[in-house]
Amino acid sequence: MRICARLGNALLLGPILLLAVASVYAADASSRDALRVLVERCLDPASAGDGSKCPAPVGDGEAADEVRCKATTQVWEKNAEFVAIRDRKMCGCPRWFEHGLAMPIAFIPGVESENAPEGIWQFAWDVARKRFDDPDTIALAVNSRLQRSQDQLHVHIVQLLEGARADFPQGSTVTVSNLDHVWTAARSLAQEKNMPDYGVLVVHGPDDKFTVLVADGAWTHSPEKEFTRYRCQ
Repeated sequence: MRICARLGNALLLGPILLLAVASVYAADASSRDALRVLVERCLDPASAGDGSKCPAPVGDGEAADEVRCKATTQVWEKNAEFVAIRDRKMCGCPRWFEHGLAMPIAFIPGVESENAPEGIWQFAWDVARKRFDDPDTIALAVNSRLQRSQDQLHVHIVQLLEGARADFPQGSTVTVSNLDHVWTAARSLAQEKNMPDYGVLVVHGPDDKFTVLVADGAWTHSPEKEFTRYRCQ
């Protein structure tokens, strides 16, 4: 009887503890440092230690299970410089919806950082190609300093909204032959347009090149929210 009682208590406590972890992580997620903390304490072997301070341990919780999804970090790809994870916006969504984040392992605040690595765009694109069948539907977005919610550089790996290309503001795009020149091209165009704060959107362009959109940080909406399917609803 005692064994049954203990087993029953354990079964009851499991969901409660999971809810508690999810609640703590949700609270941490409201901080602008939540992604930086996640990378440092959960994903960077050099600083994570035993992982005891990790707010959302690496796991394979299904996105459809919202509580378990928010309590875990699903890693899509990782190398010595970058990591791609499932975005929390996938939690509670159907299986067809995809939204990931590609981030440097090193601490880099965002688009304004002079040391923002060019390699993150190719890394994010390679991850996206494994998740989306049609390259023309892929969108990679970095929000401006004013529009972002986190101060750890992150590239949103999402789908482009249907018809979004027709809504790109005139004169706001430039074509690059490869993804190693995105930051350079974006900074040059932002300077030309007198945009001290800006977001960046990258999509597949003609002749297998890439279109880089620079979005004024003073916009009401970020390039992620303006041009991509960033939520499943």
